[in-house]
Amino acid sequence: MAKYYIQSGNVCYVVGACDVEGAALWAMHRIMDEKICDYEDAILESDISPFDLPISDAHLQDIPQAVPYEAMLEGLAQFDETILVSERGFGHDDAGELETEEIFHQWRQLMQAVDRLHDRLG
Repeated sequence: MAKYYIQSGNVCYVVGACDVEGAALWAMHRIMDEKICDYEDAILESDISPFDLPISDAHLQDIPQAVPYEAMLEGLAQFDETILVSERGFGHDDAGELETEEIFHQWRQLMQAVDRLHDRLG
């Protein structure tokens, strides 16, 4: 695995991955996981039931059930429109410049696949 430097907006990570897209996906997942955990902690500390939140079904189309909509928006806000990937260091894009929207779409598809596997297994 190669070492990649990921930079976009407030996101700055060094990750090991097999390829450029895998590195960007890993950075996306780390940010989303952090925001989802923060969101779940806030729900647990409050008296609000997650089922009482004012979100319409239209907002939830193609979003994995286990991923809170607000957490995803907070996670996406950490990124710029593009994700710079480098094998040389921060501030370079020698390995590529990827669209954040495309990486988010791939991450979302991955989470949907994991949800389906989870549902089938138990």
